[in-house]
Amino acid sequence: MSFPPLFRRWRESEDGSSTVEFVILFPAVMFVFMVAFEAGLYMVRNAMLERGVDIAIRDVRLGGTVPNIKELKAKICDEALVLPDCENSIQVEMDSIAIAPGAINARSGSVGCVDKSSDLDPATQTTYSIGVENEMMLVRVCALSQPMFPTTGLGVKMAVNDNGDYAIVSTAAFVNEPGQRLVSDAGTNTGGGGSNGGIGTGVGQ
Repeated sequence: MSFPPLFRRWRESEDGSSTVEFVILFPAVMFVFMVAFEAGLYMVRNAMLERGVDIAIRDVRLGGTVPNIKELKAKICDEALVLPDCENSIQVEMDSIAIAPGAINARSGSVGCVDKSSDLDPATQTTYSIGVENEMMLVRVCALSQPMFPTTGLGVKMAVNDNGDYAIVSTAAFVNEPGQRLVSDAGTNTGGGGSNGGIGTGVGQ
């Protein structure tokens, strides 16, 4: 079957082929890039939160005068570096647990995070008990962050609150050193284990 010369030239022409490939492949390449960037940002924030908690908790486990909850949050944020609006988005929960196999796993439920819809001071939204000497303590820290690309596959699957923040959680456990324990400038503890009452927004770990 013979085609008219004009149609044959149109059929054999390759003009615009690179543009077609670009239009087809660009969205897929950008989607992969954004998912990889989101995953990398999450991992960096998680690693820096773990670092900040590890460094800050050293001052707590050694006993004596223990930082109050606001001082501890400030110390964690100073070491974490990359968490946006850190001191307003981070919550610290510390309480004693039994020294027994499986005690930490038994406390692996929801973690208290900052409830940004509440007018209450975040320091009053969680438990902060420094315990007594030789007592085992569990520390759980929740940091809220906004996804960079919330409409990508990873961003869509992240569990977020009403403000669109997802939670990064860090957990640490230690045994108090011997000696009297006091909270600095707080007046909530006199050698024993005190706490600030209330529970923040629960987020699955």
